[in-house]
Amino acid sequence: MQAVYQYIIQKGNEEEILEYTVVKDEYIPETQEFAKELFRGVFTNKELIEALISSHSIDWKIERIAIIDKSILMVSIWELLYTATSVKVIISESIELVKKYSAYEAIKFINGVLGSIAKERETLREKNNIEVVCLAE
Repeated sequence: MQAVYQYIIQKGNEEEILEYTVVKDEYIPETQEFAKELFRGVFTNKELIEALISSHSIDWKIERIAIIDKSILMVSIWELLYTATSVKVIISESIELVKKYSAYEAIKFINGVLGSIAKERETLREKNNIEVVCLAE
């Protein structure tokens, strides 16, 4: 999530931002690989993810969503669609990130967007020919 946030702010080189983020925090190799796969997955599928945010953000244009909230949503939506991680775990982790990095009011918004996308998870996977990947968690 930090690398996605940093990229949105800086609009710099994706790989440089990713490498800086995983190296500076000295993550173990498994965590680094997970972060890299997730980050690359978000940007490979950015159009679909942003379209889902827009269509599930009732009365909110994507440009008005706080960058931290958009980052959390992008990572969470990619995980919802492209991994076998349970919906409950993804939403729970997302809410923890919101509590740590965003405004309290964002909890309901993030939960609502992710909940509505989660209800369409299988349909969205089929419609977009998405293959679920197994990531080391």
